[in-house]
Formats: sequence, structure tokens, C-alpha cells
Amino acid sequence: MKITQKSWLSRVGIVVIAAILVEVISIIQYQRIRRIMDQGMTTRSRIAMGATADKVAHLLEITETTMRENLHDLRHSLKRPDDVYLALQYTIDDNPNIVGGCLSFEPDYYSSKGLYYEPYVYKKGDGYVYEQLGSPQHNYFDNPAYRKVVETRTPSWSDPYVYESENKTSTLITYSCPVFDESGELAGVCGLDMDVSWLGDTLNTPQRQKHSFLMLLAQDGKLVAAPPSDKTSPEEVNSAMQMISEGRSVSADKRLTLRSIVMDRDPFWQVVHVYHMDVVMAPMRKMRNQQMVLVLLGLLILFFMIERFARNEKKLRDAAAEQARISGELSVAREIQQEMIPDKFPPFIHGSLEPALEVGGDLFDFYIRDGKLLFCMGDVSGKGVPAAMLMSMAHSLFRVTSMRYDDMSKVLFILNDQICRGNYSSMFVTFQAGCLDLYTGELRIANAGHDKPFLLSSSGASMVPLKSNLPLGVFPDMQFPEETFTLTPGSGLFLYTDGLTEAKNLQRKEFGRDRVEHTLRTCISSPDSTPRTIVETLSRAAHHFAGEAPQSDDLAMLLFKYDAGDCLRDTITLTTDTADVTLLGNFIKTFCEKLQLDHRLQAEIRLAVEEAVVNVMNYAYPDDEAGTVTINADSNHREVRFTIIDCGVPFDPTAVLAADTTLDAQNRPIGGLGVHLTKKLMDSVSYSRRKDKNIFTLTKTIV
Repeated sequence: MKITQKSWLSRVGIVVIAAILVEVISIIQYQRIRRIMDQGMTTRSRIAMGATADKVAHLLEITETTMRENLHDLRHSLKRPDDVYLALQYTIDDNPNIVGGCLSFEPDYYSSKGLYYEPYVYKKGDGYVYEQLGSPQHNYFDNPAYRKVVETRTPSWSDPYVYESENKTSTLITYSCPVFDESGELAGVCGLDMDVSWLGDTLNTPQRQKHSFLMLLAQDGKLVAAPPSDKTSPEEVNSAMQMISEGRSVSADKRLTLRSIVMDRDPFWQVVHVYHMDVVMAPMRKMRNQQMVLVLLGLLILFFMIERFARNEKKLRDAAAEQARISGELSVAREIQQEMIPDKFPPFIHGSLEPALEVGGDLFDFYIRDGKLLFCMGDVSGKGVPAAMLMSMAHSLFRVTSMRYDDMSKVLFILNDQICRGNYSSMFVTFQAGCLDLYTGELRIANAGHDKPFLLSSSGASMVPLKSNLPLGVFPDMQFPEETFTLTPGSGLFLYTDGLTEAKNLQRKEFGRDRVEHTLRTCISSPDSTPRTIVETLSRAAHHFAGEAPQSDDLAMLLFKYDAGDCLRDTITLTTDTADVTLLGNFIKTFCEKLQLDHRLQAEIRLAVEEAVVNVMNYAYPDDEAGTVTINADSNHREVRFTIIDCGVPFDPTAVLAADTTLDAQNRPIGGLGVHLTKKLMDSVSYSRRKDKNIFTLTKTIV
């Protein structure tokens, strides 16, 4: 009896200890998964808020553009006071988001209209209503928005306010702009009312998570756009407002989590994303509870089983099921990662990615803009899911930064700065980013600790003498100098990760750079070789060398060849004397006639290029300094590209705001009208500053 009781107690003790261990492991696993999901929600919040800020900024820009485009008609209507109503109606007609507009004139601007004259036009049904609002009872001179515009002579947005009409209550914002008459005197302030009542519903429509919503707040914390009632409750909105006022990101009851950003333009509204972390984690908690029930059930079964083999068999079955679930999830993750990598290649370029595990940390990317091939190759330290997450971040950062900058040192500087932030796991990325001018063959490339690429030519393959530098993510504020080479037609570049050179066989020997170079030389010697066949040949050679040995590291390759093709090129260098514009006009005309462009297209190109060059002649160099400006013209018979190069003071024309046409020529900022005209006439414009030179590129599609 004592033996039986002791054995029973022993089995109970084993079950209790096992239950405690399982619970501890489950808690640790749950907390780790919670952190990962919290990071994922934070990333999604930033994306959602960024998209929201862009959408709102676009709506505001449309209204601002409507105002700018109609200021001339408003100014023209000042000759007769009653014509203002029709001018306001035409202005409102141009933008469906505008529900009304007024022009608040300065005191006694029209003697016939008296001290107060404020014509107001608003939409009603299918028509418009004209009203004169100015009166002693409606003294708009004391309105803060009116006084602000009058004092600063600059446009501004109002805070949101509630407007009650006959059958509904709307939330409006007003864009106010000074209106000057033909003599340059301030005539009054024009205000366009935009209804933003619908904004909360629209911003929350794309939200797929039922547990989250977006809000817009003014600078003073006033609610601009609230989420619809089916997304949340007034209590949750009030709770979120209180969290914002108190500077907290998590509510007191831990139910709500919020993230926010501030728009980088007037009226500097705050975009807030609120979500229920407990709802996000609900499926995980449910799965955890189900897992615990299953484990406890298994422990009870083990308690009543005597044979050790039966207990071990149950554990193996549970482990196999868990492995199958993980394998399924990783398979989906692998498909997602492969979709991030280019899978369609032009004839002159090809690449491949082979992860060692289900997901990996190697990456490559490329795309073409402004006649340039921008590309990258990277290798994240480690393998598996952590490396894949950092790989996704690096890939996205490269796309975003290289769309704005083609200076590869600048691109790597930004990538390194972002990867260093919050890099508590001390992971790093070896990375190469480059830009190939498809017209000239100029290759600019920056390296961050990655294996040096091979330069391919008719004579063979040789390693490009790049500086190594440190990888990304090691130290912030690191510089990655850009190095320049020139590819001749028929030559190419081969980039790869160390998964190729360090591929090991069963004897632990590595494939090595020598074998890579030998394989490249063999492929180049074949007249039928293409980038695709070369990459596939290298992949087969590495796997054949490894034999039965498992792949030890991710393997990525990218190879492209430079072929100038049937390109037309010409160049001219002028002094900063505006008399040389005649030479420029003849140069552009001759180049366009070689392309057999029609007169209208020639005129547009000539006007845009001359406007940009004249700006350089007038403003790039100090008055007492002589300078030159070089204009390179290129065309592949599908598009034409003009590159304007000067050594003057740094100046980015693409960053110039649209000119304020209400100011006279002496007070108007330089370049606004010219840049606006150039952007309108050409399909794309871009700017970069390299080697103390301003490089302004204008591209126009001609077929």
C-alpha cells in the first residue's frame, strides 16, 4: 500500500513539474510573440499613418491649387464688385471638395458697397446661393483668420469648426489667401470652405483590422476627422484624446494603444492610429489556451500510462504536429519574401535568390528611372526569420531612398541610420548600391562591407577594386563613399552574396572566388551567353560542387550587361552669359531634328531646357564669378534626356515651392515659375549634388 501511494505521488509530482515547465515555456513564448506582433503593428501603423498623411496633404494641395489657379480671375473680377460672385462660383466649380467661398474686402474698398462687403457663394442642391455677409453684426475684420492673412500677406489654413445649416451639421476648414488688385494693393482675403465631415469615414475605409481606427487632430488638439461609429465608440475616441493630451501611448486599462505622426506641412495636423492590442492578441491567447488544454490533457493521459514508450510517443506526435504548423507558416513567409524580389527581367539583366532555410536574409533589387539602372545587393547577418525581417526593412528603405536620391553614398547613409535605430539585437547588413547610366555607361557604386563584384568584359572577369567599409547597422553616422567607373558597351557587372563563394561540400571546402572567376570566364567566352544563362550556370556549378552537403547559407546573384544600343548623344558647354541662349536653342533644335520630333514637341523641350539653363546662368554663380554650364543630350529613340551640370552654389530646383504670383517680380522668390513650367512640360525631373556639382535631369517620352 505504501509503495502504491509513493508511486502515485511520484507520478503526480512528475505531472505537476511538467505542467509548471510547460506553463513557463508558454508564457515566455507568448511574451516573445507579443513583442513581435507589437513591432508588426507599429510598422503597419506607420504605413497607415504615412498613407493617411499623404492622402490628406493631397486633398489640401488640391484646394490650394484651386485657389492659385483662380486668383487671376478673382483679381480681374475686382473691377466690378458684383462680378466677384461669378468668379467665386467658378472657383468653387473647379473643386468638388469645396462647398463655399467668400471674398472679404478691406474696409470701404468699394465706396458704393459701404464699410463691410463680403460676397459669399455656397452650393445648395444643384445650384449656388449668393449672399452678402458683411455687416456690423458680422464684423469679419475681427476674425482671427482674416487678420492673420492681412498681417502676414500669406495664405493659411484655419482650424476645423462646426457649421450648422438647415438640415445638417458639417465640419469645415477654410483656406484663406490674400487677393491683391492690379495696382498691388491688398483688396481682401479669399476663403474657400472645404467640408471634412466625410474625412473620418474615408480614411478608415481601407482599414482591414476591425480593431483599429484613424483620427486627425488639429495643432490645438481639436478633432478634425473622427472615425465612423461602426469602427469605434465615443468612449474610445474620448479615451484616445485623453491619452494624447497626457502623452501616453497605452491607455490606463491597457486596452488601447496609439501611434501618431505630425504632417510635415501646414496645417500640421496630427495623424493618430488607435488599435486594440488585446484584440490583436486574442487569436494568440485563444491558441495558447487551446495549447494549454491539449498539453494538460496529454499530461493526464501520461499520468495514467505506465509504459514510458507510450508517453514518449505522444510527445513525438505533438512535436510533429507543431513542426508541421511551423513549416506551413514558414512556407507562406517564403512565398511572401520571394514576391519582394524581382521576377521579371529585361534581356540585359538577371538575378536569383535561393534561401538556405524557408526564409533568408539575402536580397537584391533593381529598377530603371530617368535612363538609369538603380540596383542593390545585400546580405543580412544570420539566417531565418530575424534575417528575413531585417532584409524586408533594408529592401523597402532602398526603394524609398533611391527613388529620391541617385547618390549611392546618400542612400547608404540613410539606410545605415535607419537600421542602427533600435538595433538591440546587433544585427548588421553587408550591402552594395549602385546606379548605372544606361546612356553613358557611367557606373556609381557604394559598398558597405559586401563582397566585391566582378567586372565582366570580352577579356574575362576581374574584381572591381571597391573600398570595403563597414556593414550597415554597426555604427550610426557612417560615411560610405561613392566610387565611379565607366562600363564599355558589352561589359557587365556581377554581384553576389557569400553564399556563392562560401558554398561548402562534405569535406568543408569552399567554392571560392577562383572557381567563380573561372566559371565567369568560361561563360563569357561563349558567344551565346546571356545574363540568365551565366547566373544559372553559376548556380549549377555551386550546387554541383557542394554535392550532398546541405546549403549552408543564402545565395543571391545579380548580373547585368551594358549595351548603349542605338543611342544619340551630344553635349554643349556655355558660359553664364545669357547671350549664349541662342547657341543653346540651336543645339536643342539640331538634336530634336535628328530625332525627327514634331514642332510642338520641339517647342516644349526647348522651352523647358532653356528655362532651366537660364536660371543657372542667372543665379548659379555669384555676380563676380564667371562660370559655365554643360548640357548633355541623350536619346534612345523612346525618350529624350537633357542633363544640366554646373559648379555653382548648391540648389535643388525640385524642392522649390510654386511661385506666389501675387507678389511682384522683385519680391517673388527666384525659380518658382521656371521650375513650375519645367515640371509641367517634361515627364520627369530629378536633381542630385555630386562632386560639388548641381546635376538637373529632364526627361521627356517621345513615342
